[in-house]
Amino acid sequence: MKRIAAINGSPKAAGSVSGMLIEKTEEILGVKIDVFQATKLIQSEKAPETIADILEAEILLIVFPLYVDSLPAPLVKLLMLIQQSAKTSNSPLPVVYAICNCGFYEAEHNTLALRMLRSFADRAGLGWGYGIGIGCGGFLPSVSKNMKKGPAANVHEALYSLCETIRINDFKEHGDVLVTPKIPRFLYRLAGEIGWLQMARKNGVLRQLNAKPHAGAK
Repeated sequence: MKRIAAINGSPKAAGSVSGMLIEKTEEILGVKIDVFQATKLIQSEKAPETIADILEAEILLIVFPLYVDSLPAPLVKLLMLIQQSAKTSNSPLPVVYAICNCGFYEAEHNTLALRMLRSFADRAGLGWGYGIGIGCGGFLPSVSKNMKKGPAANVHEALYSLCETIRINDFKEHGDVLVTPKIPRFLYRLAGEIGWLQMARKNGVLRQLNAKPHAGAK
C-alpha cells in the first residue's frame, strides 16, 4: 500500500469534523495514515524537515472545514510552505486529494475551496486527483460510528470511492464529488439552533443572545 500523508486543516486542536473524516478514511483503507495538524506545523521549528517528509508520500490528503468560501488561514500558510518546498524537491511528488466540509446545508458551497486546492496542486507541481465537498458538516459527528447506514450513507459511499481510487492507483482526474447527508433541511436547522442554545447555556451567555448593544446608537 502506498504511503499516505494527511493534513488536518482545521484550526480546532481536537474534536474537529476534519479529524473525524481522516479517521474514517483510515478505517476504510485499513492502513495507518501519517496525520499532520496545520496549526501546529506552521509554528514548528522543524517545519521544513516535516514538509520535506510529507512530500515523499505518494498520496497527500488535505482535509479541512470551509471558512468564508475558502480555506482556513493556517492551512493557506502551510500550503504556501509546501509549494516552496516542492519546487526544490528532486523526488516524485504526491497526488493530492481533498475533503472539504461546511456547516451549510448545500455541499455546493465547497466548490470554490476545492478549486483553490486544485490550483495549489498545479502551481506546486503536485498531481491532482479530485475533491469531495460535504454539506451539513456539523451533523456528521452524531453519526460517525455508523455511517454505512442511515442519512450519512451517501457520505460514506463517497469516502469509500475515494479510498478505492487511492487503493487501485486510479489517478485519472475526474470531477469533484459534492454530497449532503439525507437529512431534511428543517431538521438540520433545528438541530443547529438547539446546539447554539446548549452552548450558550453551558458558557453562561444564554441571556446575551437577544442583546442589542447598538440599539439606539446614533
